[in-house]
Amino acid sequence: MIQKHLEKMQKLLQVASITKKITLALIGLFLILFLLTHLGINLCLLRSDGGLWFHNAAHFMGTNVIVKVMEVGLFASIGLHILIALLIQFHNWRSRPVGYASGNKSKTAFGSKFMIWSGIVVALFLAIHMVHFWFAKVGWAEGRYAIKIENVEKAFGAKQYALSNAYMNAVTDDELIQIEMEFMALNSSIESNENLQILIFPGHAGQRFITDLSKAEVEDIRAFLDVKYEPDFYAMARELFKIEWVVLLYLISMIALGFHLAHAFPSAFQTLGLVHSKYTWIIKIVGIGFAAIVSVGFAIIPVFFYFFK
Repeated sequence: MIQKHLEKMQKLLQVASITKKITLALIGLFLILFLLTHLGINLCLLRSDGGLWFHNAAHFMGTNVIVKVMEVGLFASIGLHILIALLIQFHNWRSRPVGYASGNKSKTAFGSKFMIWSGIVVALFLAIHMVHFWFAKVGWAEGRYAIKIENVEKAFGAKQYALSNAYMNAVTDDELIQIEMEFMALNSSIESNENLQILIFPGHAGQRFITDLSKAEVEDIRAFLDVKYEPDFYAMARELFKIEWVVLLYLISMIALGFHLAHAFPSAFQTLGLVHSKYTWIIKIVGIGFAAIVSVGFAIIPVFFYFFK
């Protein structure tokens, strides 16, 4: 009787282990698609347009409702991927508590053994990367900011209209004087604020964002015009990637990411049972190629900013 219960328990544990591996593989493939999207957007940083393409892409990603919902799913997927990978690795270590004696070493591929360590490096990098950029986005750290000029112009027009309407409906002299003072303060703030001169100097036509603003500069604008602002990741990247140790950290992390992806890509297909002697070698080559493209693509960005921006 006890033996039967033990056998059932062992089968349940086996099923749970397989389920975890399949879940890990599916999440991994989803994160691979995210990496391609993220790389495509980040490569816009390399264009010689002052970050215009990147600003437009980042603005869309930061304001689109569907993207915001997907962002929550992305963070959940990353957290679940890390958790399941750690659970599987701890289970493997517990199943093999004694080190292999000489001459009886595991035949597990080097990539498989290295996966947990490359994964830990990538996870630590993600945490640091979020501190550098995402924390500024949610307001947990100060960064550099951008304001869409269209929003500034609309806010300026709305405030002028409101003041004009109030002036027309003013009853007392005190009200008229107060409104005139607000008009003067508004015009004075624009004439003295270099960032707001877009409104009175047509030479800035075609510009879409007021960029590279500090928090104080943003608040100076918002004191007169209630406009939304967003992180200026282009300015933050340009500033951050002038620091040598940061560039080195990103390069080391991208090497670890390359190793991780090169093994993870074919492993995911193997876990899902999508293997065959005729095309397994193709999946491995595609995996290596994909890992090289992604890791090199991301690594180019800090190097480019360090030497050329």
